[in-house]
Amino acid sequence: MQGYSRFRFSVLLIAIFLCSCSDTEKKQVIDVTAKDFSFQMEEDIPSGWSTFNFINSGHAPHFFLLHKLPDSVSFERYQEDVSKPFEMVLDSLNAGMTKDKGIQLLISSIPPYYATSIKQMGGTGIIDPMMSEQVTLKLEPGNYVMECYIKEKGVFHTELGMTRPVTVNSEISEMQPPEPNINITLSNYKYEIEGQVEQGSNTIAVHFKEHPEQGLGNDIHLIKINDSSDIEKAIDWLDWMNIKGLEPPAPVKFLGGVQEMPVGNTAYFTVDIEPGHYAWIAESSAAKGMIKEFTVE
Repeated sequence: MQGYSRFRFSVLLIAIFLCSCSDTEKKQVIDVTAKDFSFQMEEDIPSGWSTFNFINSGHAPHFFLLHKLPDSVSFERYQEDVSKPFEMVLDSLNAGMTKDKGIQLLISSIPPYYATSIKQMGGTGIIDPMMSEQVTLKLEPGNYVMECYIKEKGVFHTELGMTRPVTVNSEISEMQPPEPNINITLSNYKYEIEGQVEQGSNTIAVHFKEHPEQGLGNDIHLIKINDSSDIEKAIDWLDWMNIKGLEPPAPVKFLGGVQEMPVGNTAYFTVDIEPGHYAWIAESSAAKGMIKEFTVE
């Protein structure tokens, strides 16, 4: 009987080991390093769920946003049709053009397929230098553009090299999304929050319920506020059309979040929290009320 018991115990250990290996294999992690001014990552990644381990090794805040391109639009065509008009408008704003005229110029310059056929498929929130964020996204096969459009001396980071093609292949990841302790639903123009941020590690599920009819879609960023922080300055800083908008230094500390996704999608991000005063804030809609302060004891 002792030999039989040892045999059963050995089988149990092997089973535990195999299950552990299987779980490890199912977690699809993609390392993305942001430098000044480039992204380093794999060129070809699986479809389905993946966790992007995003490391900001630069001197400025960075993030990434993924655009899914229609089959008829190449990376090079996107650069010419979409990136160039944004750069032109930014140059005009820097030269003194009003924001209203800048919007009109952008609308007349950007191709119609930008609004109808290109999908923003998420990415990290803005994070400060020498910090990291883990964001989990579900991606369809296709061709994507990864970009960061923080500014450097009045120029988008995209223009300095922080844009690159990404291929999502038809090999489907077996990974499943993580279990969140907080759920945040993005509506126009408010956050619906279930759960409470706690000290230590938090996994936040971000559900995209609505998007504004015009302009950018809803997103979410986590900021830490101290005695010298100014929420109004943070709101102004998040507007790229302001002369100093998205231009370092930022008026608050950015800890990550999730970029725009189509309505009905969910993304997840993980962040370590220490005691302090924080806020959820939107890039394009903070001025319309998408900001929610909270304190972690």
